[in-house]
Amino acid sequence: MKVSSITAPTNLHLEKRKSTAFLSAVKKYKLLYLMILPGLMYFVVFKYMPMGGLVIAFQDYQPFLGIAGSEWVGFKHFIRLFTEPTFMMLLRNTLILFAMNIVIFFPLPIIVALMLNELRNRHLKNWIQTIIYIPHFMSWVIIVSITYVFMTVDGGVINEIIASLGGKKISFLTSPEWLRTIYIGQIIWKELGWSTIIYLAAITVVDPQLYEAAE
Repeated sequence: MKVSSITAPTNLHLEKRKSTAFLSAVKKYKLLYLMILPGLMYFVVFKYMPMGGLVIAFQDYQPFLGIAGSEWVGFKHFIRLFTEPTFMMLLRNTLILFAMNIVIFFPLPIIVALMLNELRNRHLKNWIQTIIYIPHFMSWVIIVSITYVFMTVDGGVINEIIASLGGKKISFLTSPEWLRTIYIGQIIWKELGWSTIIYLAAITVVDPQLYEAAE
């Protein structure tokens, strides 16, 4: 009893000191904490608050009724998903597309970053970076629209070229065998530049002495 009576006040004292030290640090570096605030608010508003919408997976959600007015159905939709005849096909396609992302897309930005890092012509390097970086700022709606313009049978650029060379037009957008190729191609086109910039930034800060040591 004597030991516990001594330990309790000690713990309270330590907690009080920690709280005081934290408040002192916040007061001392308040400008730095204010700089963190916009980024923190971004994650709260756009990353954490939308997670509340996950509850619609357990409802027969009706847009006009909203989350509060829609009927709760529990695991109804999950049971339907796992018992659908097409579930295994959907799972297989998901895993295949994930594997294609890892095997095909993942190494490409690293390779492009290494190639750009070896360019000595600064103007050419900046021009290439700009060209491959622009699609990152386009929405997926625009990316899909451009894909449609290029690949549609009715006046699509690629099919018109094929036809002009004497070939037969290919229905890229409605052929299952072209789905995965178009999917990974869109991801590469949109995100290659952004990922390359990140890897290139990491490469440029490497100490040149490390290259000499490696040689």
